[in-house]
Amino acid sequence: MKSWLLTALLATACAHRGPALTAVPPEAEALEDSTSSFETDNYVSARAYQHYLDALLARGNDDLATAADELREALLYDPESPHLHTVLADVRLKQGRVADAEAELKAALAADPNHAPAHLLIARISQARDKVTDAQTHLRAAISSAPDEPEAYRELVRLELALGNTLAAVDIAQKLAERSREAQTRARHDDGDGGLTVTANRLRAQAAAGWVDVARILAQRHDTPGSQKAFDEARAAQPSDWEALSAEGSFRESQRDFEGARLLYLRLLGQRPESPEVLAALARLALEEGDLDTVDAHAKKLLGLAAELEPAAGTANSAPTSMEGEEDRREAVSALLRVAVSLLGAHRSAGAQAALDGALRLYPNHPELLFYRAMALSQRGRPHEGAVAFEQVAKHAAAITPSFLGATPEALALDAKVQAALARGKAGELNESVQRLRSLFAARSTDEGVALALLEAYDRAGRPAEAYELLAAASKAHPGTEALLYALANALDRMGQREKALAAMRKVLVIEADHAGALNYIGYTMAEQGNLDEAQTLLGRAVELRPDDGSIADSYGYCLLKLGHTESAFAELRRADRLSPGDPIILSHLGDALLATGKKEQALEAFRRALSRLGPDEVKRERPLTAAEAALPADPPDRVPEPGDDKVRKELAQKLRSLSTRP
Repeated sequence: MKSWLLTALLATACAHRGPALTAVPPEAEALEDSTSSFETDNYVSARAYQHYLDALLARGNDDLATAADELREALLYDPESPHLHTVLADVRLKQGRVADAEAELKAALAADPNHAPAHLLIARISQARDKVTDAQTHLRAAISSAPDEPEAYRELVRLELALGNTLAAVDIAQKLAERSREAQTRARHDDGDGGLTVTANRLRAQAAAGWVDVARILAQRHDTPGSQKAFDEARAAQPSDWEALSAEGSFRESQRDFEGARLLYLRLLGQRPESPEVLAALARLALEEGDLDTVDAHAKKLLGLAAELEPAAGTANSAPTSMEGEEDRREAVSALLRVAVSLLGAHRSAGAQAALDGALRLYPNHPELLFYRAMALSQRGRPHEGAVAFEQVAKHAAAITPSFLGATPEALALDAKVQAALARGKAGELNESVQRLRSLFAARSTDEGVALALLEAYDRAGRPAEAYELLAAASKAHPGTEALLYALANALDRMGQREKALAAMRKVLVIEADHAGALNYIGYTMAEQGNLDEAQTLLGRAVELRPDDGSIADSYGYCLLKLGHTESAFAELRRADRLSPGDPIILSHLGDALLATGKKEQALEAFRRALSRLGPDEVKRERPLTAAEAALPADPPDRVPEPGDDKVRKELAQKLRSLSTRP
């Protein structure tokens, strides 16, 4: 297992490395800025000082050869200086000369066994080599030698977390926080030059960061109380720390504590009123709560910020920009893209397209942005245009730099090909869709997205049994592959073989216990069959895994309704409708919940609206919209018919007939 250090620091290392004739060892690449802010024991004699200064200037300019020469000259005058040996070790690492660096560090510790910067640098080398025991020893030695220097504490916290030693990480974070509080007390009585205040501020910042590291790991492990406690500690250490507030906001949002998340994001907005990242987060929260006016306001603000960053008229889009300007453009585009993805998830495709158009003015022809714009076109009932757009993305996916959501060119190209084929099917080109997906499946049969798309294409063409044969053959060729087994179970369901589908889904959970799709299928089936306790457990876990999935929220709400938890069911089904507005099945269940709460007229409106989504809008042609109907979220335009619509249409018609006969 590679150390976290390699992942975290590799990118910055490459940016500062000078020309090299030979390959640079990975541990050297991982150790950029390896000399920390430690300033203890950095005495340099008068005779060596000019060489030392020249070395620092050369290192700052990435002239590593000159820096090394000047440091060697300085060491002729101060051969026992641990500080000079450590700085030279840092330069050697940047040159990729790890053995020479280790020799300098050995000399530094021979001169002073308690020289903390040398211990810290050796610890980083040890981590890069996965020698975690050595790394722990040297980090603890650095803390012992320089207890007011926070970097070793922070790195030890992260190392212990990477090793799964949560209690040890918490212990180190607590010690760092205690040291920070002691330093703040000393700083309040500082009559000197402010050095104690600087030290206290550095300790506070790293203490907050250490607690955030702990909180994130605990959140990943679903330890919600532990994670919240760690976030509380981070805020206690540094109440206005941007990273801590942002991380806690994301955590509260993931827990669906939208009010708590909003308060934290508003505090961040107070610090940076035009932060695209925060505006995107607030727009996302507003969308979750159905506050479309606020979503529009934040989206317009983001579009305005992006417009200010557009190249001036007559300026080439490829004109070079400053580093700061490029960073601003990336931040604005990333925020617009995230808002667009949230809008697409809520079937607000027109708003998503507007956000993407604004982003594309800053990054014209960017494949990732074009991919989601094609999604918006397809979702807006323009599948042929979407298919053409997806095909262009597939051809030019290699030009994805930068990737705003972390997509690789290969993954983006595959997704674009899959979506292009599906869009062709929605546009009525059924055979073309089937042929394309069959070809993709032959090459990528173990990819779940490809397997499910294959099934969808065949099902839309009215040939699910053929998809089943292909999936069954692939499953035999790749036994134990949950992606194929899950697609196979879905094929059985679409063929009407529910019991076999259920058995196959249970096999998926044997292989992957947290497969949200399988949990949802089994849970919904159990709810239909009346096994409500098992259904609630399975669906509750599915909601945890995919809280933004409208179909899973619908299943959970349906289960709660059958359990008799009417108010909870109504809240969950309203949430499902916000996540997937206009979905006829969700609207049907929402109508059931409204009926259970005694709201007959609203239930009728939900059933009528669901029925109108499945065919000609006869209900709305007969009468004008009621005030309640007008207040409902707008439906996605031009919904493309889906397999299974006939069954849902019959169920809705029966519900309407039944209600019309009631007094």
